[in-house]
Parts: sequence; C-alpha cells; structure tokens
Amino acid sequence: PPRSAMGRGLTLLLLPLALLAAPARAEGGPAAAEEVQIEVLHVPEACSPKSKKGDLLNAHYDGFLASDGSKFYCSRTQNEGHPKWFVLGVGQVIKGLDIAMMNMCPGEKRKVTIPPSLAYGQQGYAQGKIPPNATLIFEIELYAVNKGPRSVEAFNQIDKDGDKKLSETEISQYLKEEFARDGKKRHPSAHDEILADIFKKNDHNRDGFISAKEYNVYQHDEL
Repeated sequence: PPRSAMGRGLTLLLLPLALLAAPARAEGGPAAAEEVQIEVLHVPEACSPKSKKGDLLNAHYDGFLASDGSKFYCSRTQNEGHPKWFVLGVGQVIKGLDIAMMNMCPGEKRKVTIPPSLAYGQQGYAQGKIPPNATLIFEIELYAVNKGPRSVEAFNQIDKDGDKKLSETEISQYLKEEFARDGKKRHPSAHDEILADIFKKNDHNRDGFISAKEYNVYQHDEL
C-alpha cells in the first residue's frame, strides 16, 4: 500500500479508533438474530480487491435514523472532509458496519439498514444523537482496500532478522522510521511510552517478544 496508508496503519496498530466515538457491543436476546440489509447502489466494472476481515478500509459514509430519516452523522463534514480509515471486522466500528462492509470493492456504493441489536441497542448513544432501540441506515462509498496493519507484510517489514518474533529493538526501529516518515514533532519520551504500551497490549506471555501469533490478533492471514 502507499506509504501514507502504512503510516495510518501504524496508528491503527497502536490505537483502535471508532467511527462513531464509542464502539457498541451488540446485545444478546432474540433481537440479536436480526440481520443487516444490504442494497448495492453501484459496483465498478473491475470489482477487486474485495474487502475481508483485517483489511484497512478508506470510506465515506452518512448515517440516518430509519425512524424519521434524519441524518445523525456525515464523515464529509468531519476531519476536513477526509474519508475514514479503519480496520474491518475487529470491532472498531459498530457490528452492523463490520458486517455490511465485507466483500466490498473500491468504488462500490451501498445503502445498508442495521437493526438496533447490531448498532447501539437498548442504550442508544446520546452523544451521537442516537435514541434507544434505533434502526440505522448508512450510505457508504468505499475508496480503498489495503492490507491491514496486522498483515503478514507488515509483520515481515518489522521482523528484520526473520525469526518470526518482534523484539523491542525491532519495534523501536520501526517506530523511529514511522515517526520520521510522518514528520510530526513528538516529545522524546513518546517513543518509550508507545513502545511500552505495544508490549503491554501485545506480549501476552510476557517473554519480551511479540510472536507472530500474538501480533496477528485479527487472524485473517496465516503467519
């Protein structure tokens, strides 16, 4: 993927981000069997690659309440109008969007209807102006499908000595390269804090290395 996408991939590797501030968990009960309805509005002639779990997607979307058609979200009015980047299928967005955007190719447009059980459930989401038990409609336009930050390619790029595990030195070097690439000014301590955080969150057996299995939490590629 282009360098900028890899840079964003790093941020995703470190900090899960949510499309709508707080990712909701689907609630149990009979309603949980409800399904996402997908209406494909446009498909380009060359429809590939198709999105799959763990891919890094770039998309614009508008969100509406099914009850009255009012718009509660528009990605084009946020972040200077840049499309959103997120990893598919790992809970960075509401469950209904993770389902609705599978097998979608760049240039494709979809209109999807998501039941409350796969959105914000009985709680709703007051901050996002979503009432309890709300069915949501999203109009989505997908721009890019890239290998996600937890892909084999990303692992091998960091694993300089090819021993199938990532040492503190290797990740430290990777962070330096990424920081140099994005050119943002950071306090010198930021590097050490991020490095410690990566090991805290990923080195599950605490052996001082992040193994291929520990790194590839999304299980979409075989390492």
